[in-house]
Amino acid sequence: MCDASVFIAFALGEASSSRARALTRSRRLLAPPLLRYEVANAAAQKCARRPEEAPLVREAFVRSLSIPVRKVEPSWPAVLEIAREHRLSAYDASYLQVAQALGVPLATLDERLAEVTETLGLLATPRED
Repeated sequence: MCDASVFIAFALGEASSSRARALTRSRRLLAPPLLRYEVANAAAQKCARRPEEAPLVREAFVRSLSIPVRKVEPSWPAVLEIAREHRLSAYDASYLQVAQALGVPLATLDERLAEVTETLGLLATPRED
């Protein structure tokens, strides 16, 4: 299971892409459906910041669409409770809720989400080859 920070890092070739790959190595990718929206938004922002890289970013984004990700709909009432209880955005809470419901580790590069996820015993750790 991974959140958008991890997926964006390896899909768009961010500086943290090697860490993101280590976090997801040998794991099936699961995420709420909002993952693709977040990746598209990150790509659009990157294109706006670096117009000269827009063709490469678009290419990377299109390639990322072929990465298999099983979409899992979160329990929305539970998302609200997790967001409220842990002071997370509903976006981050949706990733955490799915990980909790499935009992799988959550890979994230987001410090706040990692902190909460670790306290719940669900934080994914990097895997070597």
